Amino acid sequence: MTDRQVRNLLVPAALLASSLALAADPITKPLPPGKNLIPNGDFEQGEVTPKGWQSIDGLSSFWVQDEDPRHGKVLKFDTDVLQSQGYVWWKKIRAGASPKDAPKKEPTQEPKYDTLAGLDGVWFWSDPVPVEPGKSYWLSLDVKGPEIMVWLVGYENKPDTSFGADEGAFIEYVRDSSLPKPAAQKRGHSPFLHNYDWKGQLKAGGPNEWKTYSRREKPFSPTANTPNVRWVRVLLYPYWPPGIYYVDNVRLVEYKPY
Repeated sequence: MTDRQVRNLLVPAALLASSLALAADPITKPLPPGKNLIPNGDFEQGEVTPKGWQSIDGLSSFWVQDEDPRHGKVLKFDTDVLQSQGYVWWKKIRAGASPKDAPKKEPTQEPKYDTLAGLDGVWFWSDPVPVEPGKSYWLSLDVKGPEIMVWLVGYENKPDTSFGADEGAFIEYVRDSSLPKPAAQKRGHSPFLHNYDWKGQLKAGGPNEWKTYSRREKPFSPTANTPNVRWVRVLLYPYWPPGIYYVDNVRLVEYKPY
């Protein structure tokens, strides 16, 4: 078996799942007008971590000043982090640790299938916002760096927003306090708990420069086939390849044809 065949067998589950997402081309027209339903979608508000979003961890997710002054504060992600180190630190963040006390990143080695890039990805959730029956919405965001997956996830009831609450493999680790290290995860495991009622996705990013992306030809309609949905959250999900990703200006506006 060739090295290429081996790599294809070991390709991260997150990367395989991304093939189901709808690609988003960079926007060349003005963004649709309307009120942004995502609080602090530009990430300018907050103290240690952005207001209206889950906490950064200081190891794989960061809140930084971008080198481009037009962007100001942005999210930075590093997926080249060992899953074993990530789980140990995430458990402490979930228990109330400050991202300012994050440990120094441990070295990783090729082929890096034991990193967050190769296993869980780095998940980052917005707080839930209400949506109305029968309405559709545009989701757009700015991305710099490799391609990421972006989800709009819908719920009937307001979801739990505690750190890692939707991450199945991580929650299993948290619940088993006897484990000295994360339980071994096989490729193909599903990293997320399926406690949602609806989801829609797109892919964004690629070039190492800021571009704005949106699924312009197909807005999201959370209640079209799931009329019970009343809340949505945005999930930013950088994964493979291991590396640095940036996100800014996440916008969700009501769709009005124009």
